[in-house]
Amino acid sequence: MKESRKVTYKALKKGQKICGSISGNTYHSFTGYVQEITPAVVKVELWRPGSGKFDKIPSDAQFLIELSEEEIMDKYDHDAGKIAHAIQRKLHRDEIGSKEMWNAWLSPNPWEMAQKCKEYKLTVIGHCTDIVPKHSISGDLLDAGVCVEEEDGERIWCHFRSRDVKLMLERYERRRKYKEEGRRFHINEDCQKIIDEMEMTT
Repeated sequence: MKESRKVTYKALKKGQKICGSISGNTYHSFTGYVQEITPAVVKVELWRPGSGKFDKIPSDAQFLIELSEEEIMDKYDHDAGKIAHAIQRKLHRDEIGSKEMWNAWLSPNPWEMAQKCKEYKLTVIGHCTDIVPKHSISGDLLDAGVCVEEEDGERIWCHFRSRDVKLMLERYERRRKYKEEGRRFHINEDCQKIIDEMEMTT
């Protein structure tokens, strides 16, 4: 998951990584590390620390800072919860609309899926197992179809692993439990723990 936010030069710190800037209506994409901050310019070292390549950006620009994984999950937590619960709804084949190859919105990570569904203005309706399964390029059995509704009310669906339908809710509930306990949820490590636990009980 990746996302950035805009800040002014006053919010920058020396050594901080930035991933671009916006001056007027012009967007400049680059990776840089803040070296000096003045009311006139911000000096950055491009690409990586120690590269020796510097640039000066006018301080009236807006600077793009990458959000942390935790910040992204917090931002989309409410929508992720709605998606994790909505996707559990079992649908009949005649309720899911037409098959769609485009699946950029689909993810077993509920926070990432919330991020993508907001970007593409999609609403998750549920899943259906009354579809013809297929195997992914990596060999995974995709034995469910996840249905979303577009802004105009049209429904489409894409292949998905039925196991991931249940996993999405488990992942969301596990993070919520961790937050209540004051613990941090690590998306890769903790999601793998949930998978291991599920496999031990089957």
